[in-house]
Amino acid sequence: MFWNRSCSFIKLDTVDMNSIEKSEKGEERWFKLEFENLRHEQTARIVYLYQSINLAIIIWVIFILAFFGMLILRVEEKIIYSFLLIVPIVIDLVAFVYQSNQNSLESIANYFHEVVKPKLDRKYHRNILRWEKFFAKEKRPFRYESVTKVFPFLLPSIIPIYLLAAKYPLLPHQIALAIIDIGLLLLVIENFRYKLRRVR
Repeated sequence: MFWNRSCSFIKLDTVDMNSIEKSEKGEERWFKLEFENLRHEQTARIVYLYQSINLAIIIWVIFILAFFGMLILRVEEKIIYSFLLIVPIVIDLVAFVYQSNQNSLESIANYFHEVVKPKLDRKYHRNILRWEKFFAKEKRPFRYESVTKVFPFLLPSIIPIYLLAAKYPLLPHQIALAIIDIGLLLLVIENFRYKLRRVR
């Protein structure tokens, strides 16, 4: 659904490039179309981004309820260990979707400020996209607090680390699951490198 919605915004392919390049008015139309398409793409991805966060929280709630249900029903400990070790894998898969969309958002923001903005500034002799600069300034005091939105993706990885550190009696396949969990955690952390190119 998202991809269909996102792709429906792309109208640039239907524009006759030759007619656009012939006149200044055509060039202005091209700038406007590109700007509007990127805005629509950005909006759609922001919506999908927060849907990913909400999905991670919902999965968290379901797993917590299921865990306490197992304790109440006195399910065998080995089954509970396997269940707990599957939780981080599911959450990490959602994290990868979140990161993919966040990465695209960072790329769009960079394109705005490195390609579109300089062209429009020169053409219209004014400083555009002032809202983004203002918002970035307003956001800066809370940049550390904003990290908390990724906690739903990172917290489940404490489970395999704790189980291994506390030397719980894990079966060989459970140890393998724990190692996979830690490997996926490292991959999730490494994937956050796109934040290094964020527009300030």
